[in-house]
Amino acid sequence: MEVFQVTKFSSPIRNTYSRSNPVQPATQAVKEVTRFSADMNKAINAKQAHLAQTESEILLLEESFMEEQTFVDKFATGDAKDVVVLNVIGTLMTTKRCTLCTVDDSVLAQQFNDSKWTEQGCNSPRVKEWTPDEVSTWAKSIEGLPVEVSVTLYENEITGQELLALCRDDLKTMGIERVGTLALLLKEIDELKRASQDIVTLIEHSPYCFDKILNHLRLIQLHSIGLIVKKPTLPEVDESQKQRFEKVVKYYFPGSTAKIILG
Repeated sequence: MEVFQVTKFSSPIRNTYSRSNPVQPATQAVKEVTRFSADMNKAINAKQAHLAQTESEILLLEESFMEEQTFVDKFATGDAKDVVVLNVIGTLMTTKRCTLCTVDDSVLAQQFNDSKWTEQGCNSPRVKEWTPDEVSTWAKSIEGLPVEVSVTLYENEITGQELLALCRDDLKTMGIERVGTLALLLKEIDELKRASQDIVTLIEHSPYCFDKILNHLRLIQLHSIGLIVKKPTLPEVDESQKQRFEKVVKYYFPGSTAKIILG
């Protein structure tokens, strides 16, 4: 995902700094060289002037990069567990819980608040992030699995992501060949795969309508933290979808809260 910040620029030097917080170019005067021949003095002075101009441009670029980094940090910060995957009748959408909870009294906010989200299992194991030590510890915890298996996994430096990709032949290659041990280990790996899958919440409403709502909530959220200046306008909805859109909005935003989406 690429993130862009839109700002107004007024610098004559490659438009590299924001009007709101400009960096002043270097103002130290460069002493002209006069001790050589006229042609040489002219060439040296021209070179010095060019270097001074280049220095000013670099300072402006540095400031621009700092502003951009601040913007990206502000936009991207947040706990990964607050990223929500939605299945809107077969269409996958991803957003942050804070976006869904933008309107306090809405059904969405109630569905995705802290207590409800904990109940949905957001603390499922992050197996893909496991180190070889954690994989070995997991193998030791499996009842009936020989200790040698955990040692073998550790010696082969198997990470969590690699563990989920292992098949029977891979395990045999590592020296785990006993039929019963293979069956038990593969069964545990399959269960681990299911337990570590991302939580997907089903939304049984029109993907077109829900996408319009979600995008508008994103704009409201960005506006609230100062990442966009202009207050978001109401969603533009195709005439053929307006009636359905209003029903979906009134379902998630009962009473006066619907005005935030419908006006």
